[in-house]
Amino acid sequence: MDDINQFRAMIKNLKSDVLSDICEQFLFDHEGAMKTLTKYCSNFGIHINELEIKNCMTEMHSNGDFDDVVCFGIELSENQLYKKFHPG
Repeated sequence: MDDINQFRAMIKNLKSDVLSDICEQFLFDHEGAMKTLTKYCSNFGIHINELEIKNCMTEMHSNGDFDDVVCFGIELSENQLYKKFHPG
């Protein structure tokens, strides 16, 4: 299925500050962050459910696609807690 390629393109289309905001939102409001991502997907023309979004994000985490996203002032690739749960 093409979902991961479409999802990756949508993520790469977002501004870095938007990605940072979504990253930070995931830490304190996971459900809200999923709704935010669902909205961005829909606006981008991607119609996938939350499980598919989670699967796409997991694959992207595994591939290091989010390593350069700044979350609370530090790139995820430098965040020790992030690396613990998303080993490269």
